[in-house]
Amino acid sequence: MRWLRQLAAVCLLGWVTALGLLGAEYKLNDGSVLSGELISADKESFVLRLDGGGYSPKTDWGKLSDESLLAMSKQPKAAKFVEPYVTLPTAEEVRRERKPFKVAEAQRVPHPQVPKGAFAAIMTPGGLFFLGLMYLANIFFGFEVARFRWRSPVLVCGLSAVLPIIGPLIFLAMPKWAPPEEVNATAVAMDATTLSVADSGPSLVQQMGLRAGGAGGSGRGGEELPRTFRKGEFTFNRRFFETQFEQFLPSASPEAAAGLAMDITTTAGHVVATKINRMNATEVIVQVAGGDESPAEYGSILEVTLRQA
Repeated sequence: MRWLRQLAAVCLLGWVTALGLLGAEYKLNDGSVLSGELISADKESFVLRLDGGGYSPKTDWGKLSDESLLAMSKQPKAAKFVEPYVTLPTAEEVRRERKPFKVAEAQRVPHPQVPKGAFAAIMTPGGLFFLGLMYLANIFFGFEVARFRWRSPVLVCGLSAVLPIIGPLIFLAMPKWAPPEEVNATAVAMDATTLSVADSGPSLVQQMGLRAGGAGGSGRGGEELPRTFRKGEFTFNRRFFETQFEQFLPSASPEAAAGLAMDITTTAGHVVATKINRMNATEVIVQVAGGDESPAEYGSILEVTLRQA
């Protein structure tokens, strides 16, 4: 490999030497041409080594054409001697020889023809995307209205999808829906039916000898008064008053409760009743002294006492 590098270097050196031996061509004013390499130069003349061999005679600088003088000025050996003979073109000649500058008309890309207007803006991809977001927000608004007004979300969201914005506003203007109260069929039947209990003597509690403290007169049927019924020992409901205080019921005669009074103690206070006006599944409405009515819920009754008026 080393000898191959040496051979390549020798070939390159020979090629450079051969280029140096090739001289340039210089035209004279009489039309003749000198071709060779510049050997020497002075203020008045120059000498060339001719390509065909030999040397040219001394040739005055004034015999060279302007193009040859300009080429000779680029030679390092002759640059300082040929410079006085080189005639540079004037600005007018340069301007005259300069090619005119042609300005080409720019080719402009035509703008696309886009229809104007609100509808055209909505039909663009961005407008359709924004319209889709508004539609989804409308359905979500309907869902929130359904929760606020206690309505069916399926119904409100469905109407919002068919009538955007208008559908949710309709349900928003409506009052809040309240679920209907559950009706107890047994309680309704008991309210509609008036039970009358025949006077068959003392009740089961009285037969068992349950009595409240304190002495008093005797009621109808030999019952000892006062009699007290407390919460926990008895369940206060409509059936309780119909069986234990039948003489106070609306269906009883006015003489049945003559000389008797019913004390009802509730969490709200104390009531002295002279008659039961009506009852339902949740409360008993009694008549107090003076003819006024006073309701008492079964759940709030703490104690009921039957005594002499």
